[in-house]
Amino acid sequence: MAGERILVVDDAPDILEALITTLDHSGFEASGSPDGRSALRTFYEFQPQLVVLDLVMPAMSGIEVCRQLRAMSDVPIVFLSGVEDIDQKVEALRAGGDDFVVKGGGFVELLARIESHLRRASTMAPTPIVDRFQDGFLDINFVTSEVAVNGAAIDLTPIEYRLITELTSHAGSPVPPTDLLERVWGPDYQTENLVKWHMSRLRKKIGDTDPHNKLIVTRRGFGYVYNSPQSFQGLNAA
Repeated sequence: MAGERILVVDDAPDILEALITTLDHSGFEASGSPDGRSALRTFYEFQPQLVVLDLVMPAMSGIEVCRQLRAMSDVPIVFLSGVEDIDQKVEALRAGGDDFVVKGGGFVELLARIESHLRRASTMAPTPIVDRFQDGFLDINFVTSEVAVNGAAIDLTPIEYRLITELTSHAGSPVPPTDLLERVWGPDYQTENLVKWHMSRLRKKIGDTDPHNKLIVTRRGFGYVYNSPQSFQGLNAA
């Protein structure tokens, strides 16, 4: 197990340095990122076997980083938090986290959790990291969070970006609005009209205006389906 790559993400320099030093001394190869944006870039370049992720960070929270990492990989993610709050823990795990460790408890427990997840991960076939989604019309760069339509960059809000990544990760299959609410907004949101309103804005931004060749289809009783252009004809002429 020694020598496996671990990415540590924490905005506190002293904690980041201490974690990297401890992991290095424990035989791992550790790399650190002080914020979410740089973590996404480092993740693709470093290709770690596990991520230790701070929960509360400015600009991009650990929850948001986790969601974006999950669009690229199923690598184990261990959350770190200064406070053991049950609601935060549930949200972190539902966002795709594999474990939740409270800061201040020493490194022994964290190392034990890391080793446990690495052992389980080693029994499964490795999944290649997916850095982007491309279907000839839509191009999503998961590392930079940039989106382009027919080669032209479009400006999406964080909510719209999370919606399109959720839909494309299940392309061809319906995603229920309740699932989108939980994954994009969090467990405290229950209003499906929120999804409908943001979906309408997203459709306009990606040029999904042809009633005969819809990219995002609403299947009543099932949810929203993203159809890649290959699944129908006429999109490029629309």
